[in-house]
Amino acid sequence: MPNYASQLGEAVGNVVEAEIQRIIQQVVEPYGLYVDVGGKRPDKRKGSKLLMVNDTGTQYQIDLAVENKDGEPFILVESKYIRYTKHNRDKASWTCVAHYKLRTTYPTVRKSIAILMGNWSAPSKKLMNSFGVEIIEIPFAQMVAVLGRRGIEFDWDEKDDETPRIAWNKWVQLDSTARQEIASEILVGHVEKIRTQIVSAIESDETDIANVESIELLLKTSEDEYHLKKFTSINATIQYLLGLTTDIENVKGKLK
Repeated sequence: MPNYASQLGEAVGNVVEAEIQRIIQQVVEPYGLYVDVGGKRPDKRKGSKLLMVNDTGTQYQIDLAVENKDGEPFILVESKYIRYTKHNRDKASWTCVAHYKLRTTYPTVRKSIAILMGNWSAPSKKLMNSFGVEIIEIPFAQMVAVLGRRGIEFDWDEKDDETPRIAWNKWVQLDSTARQEIASEILVGHVEKIRTQIVSAIESDETDIANVESIELLLKTSEDEYHLKKFTSINATIQYLLGLTTDIENVKGKLK
């Protein structure tokens, strides 16, 4: 039996994601930047997936990347929809790791953005924020209301199979214009936030004053151990590094 709940959630998420891509394309076009959402690019990749490789050779499939005029990644954007909060941790953690590792690999990346649709818990959002991911949240209730105006029930019990089946059958009867209208209505109140986030990254070079707010220092030992140190000033970072200038055979004690 088809999983109508999953099919409908994916379909709605896809049309909203397509609308997000269109909005971002409009924003970056005047700046001469390129929006990569996957697809064949003979000069960039052999396949169609938007895969980015970090400095250890791990590949991450990204939803959207804005590239600068030199073809380098400039802004990373994820569009994530989930119905149940039990899936929060996995998707939030993946976004944190992927974007963090790609930002350390590609210094041209100015901003990471996650557009979250559905039910996202406060701890998951806090986790993404702690990794420098900017969040734009589209509440589940807004999606339910928009689809409800089209006679499509989008809120049901997890064990309910009949309601999603009826909802799916109504969805497939909609033409492409109606589906795009639904996506636009779901994004009402969020479009300006998306535009602002993108423009702020593009125009960050024009900011007169920028101060160092925090520093993260990741140290890797010969035993493949990682030690993350956090500092609030350049001076504190330098003082810590000066304490490591003496050559010794075992640095374990100094790193703890």
